[in-house]
Amino acid sequence: MCGIVGMVNGHPVAADLVAALGRLEYRGYDSAGVALAGPGLPVHRILGRATDLVPVLEAESPQGHAGIGHTRWATHGRAELRNAHPHRHGGVAVVHNGIIENHDVLRRQLREKGHHFASDTDSEVIPHLMSEALAQGCSPVEALLETCRVLKGAYAIAAVTAAEPDRLLVARMGSPLVVARGQGVAATASDPAALAGMAHEYAALAEGEIAELTGEGIHFHPIRIQERRRGERRQQPRPVTVERRGQGRRAEQRSWQLIADPTAARADGRIFTHHTRREIAEQPEALAATDAALRGLALAPAVVACDRFTVIACGSSLFAGAVARDAIERAAGVTVDLEVASEYRDRSAPPRGVALLISQSGETADTIAAMARFRADGLPAIGMVNVRESAIGRAAEMVWPVTAGQEIGVAATKSFTSQLLALMRFGIALGEARGTGDAAYRVALAHALDAAPGICAEAEKSEPIARILAQRIAGEGEALFIGRGWGAALAQEGALKLKELSYLRAQGYPAGELKHGPIAVIREGSPVIVCTPGDAGQAKVLANASAVAARGARVVALTDASGAEAASGTAAETITLPGDALTAPFAQAVFMQLLAYHTALALGHDVDRPRNLAKSVTVE
Repeated sequence: MCGIVGMVNGHPVAADLVAALGRLEYRGYDSAGVALAGPGLPVHRILGRATDLVPVLEAESPQGHAGIGHTRWATHGRAELRNAHPHRHGGVAVVHNGIIENHDVLRRQLREKGHHFASDTDSEVIPHLMSEALAQGCSPVEALLETCRVLKGAYAIAAVTAAEPDRLLVARMGSPLVVARGQGVAATASDPAALAGMAHEYAALAEGEIAELTGEGIHFHPIRIQERRRGERRQQPRPVTVERRGQGRRAEQRSWQLIADPTAARADGRIFTHHTRREIAEQPEALAATDAALRGLALAPAVVACDRFTVIACGSSLFAGAVARDAIERAAGVTVDLEVASEYRDRSAPPRGVALLISQSGETADTIAAMARFRADGLPAIGMVNVRESAIGRAAEMVWPVTAGQEIGVAATKSFTSQLLALMRFGIALGEARGTGDAAYRVALAHALDAAPGICAEAEKSEPIARILAQRIAGEGEALFIGRGWGAALAQEGALKLKELSYLRAQGYPAGELKHGPIAVIREGSPVIVCTPGDAGQAKVLANASAVAARGARVVALTDASGAEAASGTAAETITLPGDALTAPFAQAVFMQLLAYHTALALGHDVDRPRNLAKSVTVE
């Protein structure tokens, strides 16, 4: 995923574009660039981060009042300057997120017309197509409409032209983009938080929609308007909506929301060096906000009537579903299947029951594609997303909200534990509505979830222990995480966090699978982290831990007060975390986040921007 910004604000816009790009670097940081509308259509690009553009722009002092910017995570083409955005051709400069699936065909057609390409990217066909349309007499907005009609795939596009120095054009199909407005400014971005302090409210650009942004307002056009018949005169597309501040023209009913500044928020008044560390500290507030958003929500009759649910997700969201699966099944007396979205979308077996789509951004391409299979069969889909206005949030029959707030660090922290809470609350609500499942367990689980914010706050106090263990893992260069039941899923999440932030070889396995292969990698001193709450399954987990300890592994047990004594008989080190077996997933998740964070620091890595990763995977 990459980041897009664009702005028209009546004064030189380059510095504002760079500042906004800096807030989008969690979406990609291989390269960055800006283009300014007007004569000459100047484009400035660099390899590296948006802040590296500052000296380049200071030397040039560009004066354009409208412009676009991009921070890139390489997909098509290597991270080289020629592949950096914006791309320019024939008086058009463009930035693009997404995948143009038919770019090879379009590139071949354009070459036959004499076009030459400077990059390996799929994105470069867009300004070439727009310039072709301009040469045929189209206005810039017509040129973008004509271009969008022939593009296949997913895209968010922002474009400026040499001919219109005070106008910005944007389009969206399958990739997130918002438009924003403020006093004398109209803007666009992949994430509204990039525009904090520059614009004050935003709205999501609808699927299949183009917008024109000027200092006077924002005009909207549908992309899929009726094609003209052969021989008809080309006409300027009619705007379907107009948004203008302080004028009496009627505007379409569009949901405008205030832009919050995520960098202004500090948990408990503390100042943190990294977004990731701040977001770990914000988990109590995120859990409380998610609980408040869920309070009073009723499940649709079609959901209540179903006894089979399919969790579809990727990465940490998938592991959240795996951790919560047993809780849902026990609380509601239903069956929960787990599916990796990127694999499920291509399965031939027909979907069954209700889909539970989990995605922090709500824009995960593979999860959206998997949802389409359920919708095609008329089956309901529930979106568990942190962004209500996302693609999944708008398309799902119901949103069961995760309200963690914006998460800037690439690795999921507060969104993961908020997803856990939302999933477990879903199980409770479903069991109560159906009258099935273990009623006593539902009561106990509800009390545990009430306590979860406090448990996360207490678990954060284990940071000094996590820091010491992180130094040891950094020195060994590897770690194995094991557990049973939800502990096996949490072990996978712990290993993922360590891989994401520290780049070390880390694996998460069900403890019972050790003798089916993984035990072969154990050597003298191998760090093994055991997720072992003091419950009925602890004895089996500790038996598996004994097997790796006998082969020289250094076993570290994560447990609660009731399981500490038993664990200490096997583990070289026992870390007792707050809470009990029901709240243990939250406490252990916080500890493993801190462990990964401090391991990354010990190795000198950029915690907020791990290599090769972006916050949301909006391409396949």
